[in-house]
Amino acid sequence: MDQIKQMFELQQKLNDATNGVIWTEGATKDGRQISWLRCIYMEAVEAIDSFNWKHWKDIEGQPDLDNAKVELVDIWHFIMSEAIHLGDTRFAEAYENMEPEREVNPELMVEILEKIVAVAAGANIDKSQNVLYEITGIFFKALATMSMDVPELYKRYIVKNQLNTFRQDHGYKDGSYVKIWGDAEDNVVAFNIMEEYPDLTPEQLYSKLEEEYKQ
Repeated sequence: MDQIKQMFELQQKLNDATNGVIWTEGATKDGRQISWLRCIYMEAVEAIDSFNWKHWKDIEGQPDLDNAKVELVDIWHFIMSEAIHLGDTRFAEAYENMEPEREVNPELMVEILEKIVAVAAGANIDKSQNVLYEITGIFFKALATMSMDVPELYKRYIVKNQLNTFRQDHGYKDGSYVKIWGDAEDNVVAFNIMEEYPDLTPEQLYSKLEEEYKQ
């Protein structure tokens, strides 16, 4: 299975449903301007906060690697969106068989994430630079440094993609959506479903979400 190609197709479908097909021109159906580069560097900043970098706080604290993976998946959403917006998606397929590192290097991860912030923010200010290829290369280096491969990225992306789709279909924008399901947030429930049924298709995962939400 070409997992990277399928993720791009799912991202296109989600963005079309959320923002209208006009989003590829740089604005939502409501006329709001879109900056995918800003989305990328803001998520990278959040990922940095998953690591114990503050010299004045939590000196012995451990990095939140699971949250860092969540933030990486969010970054990937926005990298794909920028690629679709620019009309070039096939280049990312070159990373399909990337090899992950065996152990996570937290200090290196922070440096890589800072690089994503710097490149994306700089290009967002400059407006004349097309840095998508560079950011994508840095992203997959971050992925490898987190000991993640494309199959894991795919699995985590499917969960977040279908949850985002489910949220939009059930009143997320107008505020009627209920994010806490019982005693857990919806994203926890979604990942638990995928852990229990690792071979679910996107459509089957969506159906499972519907079953849980009704309860």
